[in-house]
Amino acid sequence: MHTLRFADEYDAFMEELDAHYRRFPADVSRQERMLDDKLKAFPQASPLKKKTWIYQVIASECEVKVFRHCPFYFEVVTGRIRNSVGAAYPPIPGLDSWLMRTDRSGFLEKFQGWAGPYMEEDIIDSTMYMDCAHHAMGVEAVLKHGFAGIKRAAEEKLCHVTEAQGRDFLESVIAAQDSLITLTKRFAKKAEEILENEACPEVRERLMRISRGAQKCPIYPAETFYEALNTFWYLREIGNSFESLGFAILGHIDRILEKYYTRDLEAGIITREEAKELITWFVALTDARWDLGDTPYGTNTSLNIGGCDAEGKPVFNDITRFVIEAYLEYRFVNPKLQARFSKGAPDAYYSLVGKLAASGTNVLSVFNDEVLIKGFMDKGKELQDARLYVSGGCQEPVLANTEFGSRAFCYLNPSKYLLMMIFPSQYAFFEQERIVPISLEWCRDFEEFYARVFYNLKLIVNAVTWHYNEFENFWKYYNPCPLYSSTIEGCIEKARDVSEGGAKYNGNTFAVSGIGTFIDSMYAIYKSVFADKKISWEAMKELLATNFEGEEQIRLWLKNKVAKYGKDEDEIKELTKRIYDDMSVIVSGMPNTRGGQYEAALWSFYGYEWLKAKTGATPNGRKGGESLSRGINPAEDVNTTIAQMVHSLADIDLSKYPGTAVMYFEMPLTLAGCDEKVFESLIRYFQKCGGNVFDFDVVDAAALEDALKNPHRHQNLVVRVCGYSARFVTLDREMQIEIVNRAKRIAG
Repeated sequence: MHTLRFADEYDAFMEELDAHYRRFPADVSRQERMLDDKLKAFPQASPLKKKTWIYQVIASECEVKVFRHCPFYFEVVTGRIRNSVGAAYPPIPGLDSWLMRTDRSGFLEKFQGWAGPYMEEDIIDSTMYMDCAHHAMGVEAVLKHGFAGIKRAAEEKLCHVTEAQGRDFLESVIAAQDSLITLTKRFAKKAEEILENEACPEVRERLMRISRGAQKCPIYPAETFYEALNTFWYLREIGNSFESLGFAILGHIDRILEKYYTRDLEAGIITREEAKELITWFVALTDARWDLGDTPYGTNTSLNIGGCDAEGKPVFNDITRFVIEAYLEYRFVNPKLQARFSKGAPDAYYSLVGKLAASGTNVLSVFNDEVLIKGFMDKGKELQDARLYVSGGCQEPVLANTEFGSRAFCYLNPSKYLLMMIFPSQYAFFEQERIVPISLEWCRDFEEFYARVFYNLKLIVNAVTWHYNEFENFWKYYNPCPLYSSTIEGCIEKARDVSEGGAKYNGNTFAVSGIGTFIDSMYAIYKSVFADKKISWEAMKELLATNFEGEEQIRLWLKNKVAKYGKDEDEIKELTKRIYDDMSVIVSGMPNTRGGQYEAALWSFYGYEWLKAKTGATPNGRKGGESLSRGINPAEDVNTTIAQMVHSLADIDLSKYPGTAVMYFEMPLTLAGCDEKVFESLIRYFQKCGGNVFDFDVVDAAALEDALKNPHRHQNLVVRVCGYSARFVTLDREMQIEIVNRAKRIAG
């Protein structure tokens, strides 16, 4: 088998892609009229039935595209835009969102009418009624059974189901598999059509391979490394094109592909060099598929390596090496590389990941299996399932093949909630939500104050939860997903869509933003009002109400002299542990509508900036409108070291945050290119201290400042923003300035 020479042909592939996408937005009005006509003929059809119409029209009527310079087949023209990082609400362009666009119930207005005012006040940040963008297809089910095998399983189950809703779901699964079989065969036919006029021997060989592959896989189980690898990308693109959900997670490829690679290698079907070329192409597709000049929030795509298998055996093999080497050699911006570390991971794996971190490519997140897997199990998930987690969007995890997790859709702002408690008359939230907070006035001591704050926090979070449960309950009407459901364990067995709790596990996650700011604020009240009695409660309220106007001296004392989260001081370390423990209880345990429950998370995407404008002055000396802390980091103006930051986690049980608790490391460019053992040691120390997840960002303050003034000189400067990587010049001005300020702090 002659694989593509990636280095020689990638530019030609990019030219093909650019020519293809210059035609976008694609005209799919004919196909949309077909769906409209169906709706007129069958207005009472169930949402599941309507969704199968979308599958059938896309599979039979939309153009399929095979690229001469790419080894994989994946592109079907559905009206979806090139830079579609997932779906959202309101619905985005494309036939997959047709069902949502036909809604006349006023649901969108109801959701926006509730969430909009709270977003304006920075009480929450949320644009989706459930997570529409950060999911993983059940790749292993398709690799094992193929579409035909999944169809057989649904047909067998249908013989034993009499309940109408269950039958409706199973019939939709069967229709979905038929549509996928039709579509896949069309890729084979398309490759054959191009072959008729193709003279280049190498192009002919790869087109024949595409044709052979599409005639049988993923219709039937994958047999070769090439077929299995293509299935990963194919399912991700099918999901994005058919389901009006975003499938951000490519999957745990080194664990899953090892058996196909080893078998092909031993049989002489593939060489090590050919497999590495295919892996390089696979990694390259994300940067190629998107227009990176217009992606300020990244491509939303992630790739998982390392960690362990279902039996707990560490995963590290040639495929792991090929993936990391692809990033090192070609400096891809995407997909985000999520490197899991499990007990017993070999030194060679630490060394390779350390080398990637030291390279300054800034594409890396590191995950601590010991903490995360324990967290999943504490939420009632079986050990073997918990070991097979994947992660994506930013860093949020989900169990592969068994879980639908609604995760990155609502960000909470506890610092704002503290201000709401201090000044309750200024906010309509309490009256609108019909809750009565306990007053913070006249507390006898800090213990009473603390108890009242956390009682009120629970009231606020419960009120928000109630609304999201109401909105989530509409999902099954607006966008059921029988195709996706068919790949997730539990759905066919229960005869239920993922939108109705068909998956084996069904978690939700609220992400808490600015925990460092909140901890510092609580400690500042403890220290200044209750312990040292330096400031009266009324004086503290006046300072906050006036944004410290005319009181710069006391503000600087609060900011610089009162201990802060991230410092190695006993009192604040004790309060930090207590707040972490209690916050995990506040934001978890509530039931959702799919038979699961909410789980705690401490990460915020860009919430620390999005939620700052209307978050007034806080007791830690932060002025109103200034940034909140990121993830589980200390506040940005706290003078601390990376070692201190990591050590501050040693007494905290982060397994209580199975939705992840993320720490972000900025490191000066002077470390780039140094011995990777610096970074390897940091990974080991992070694990030892019980960290959950962290990001690397190796930055050059001078280059970033110059890029602000002369962007044309720095077109390929890549930074880690907050869970994703992007070219610095594509970010909006506010983001750029925030990142420059980070770099200047660590440089000076």
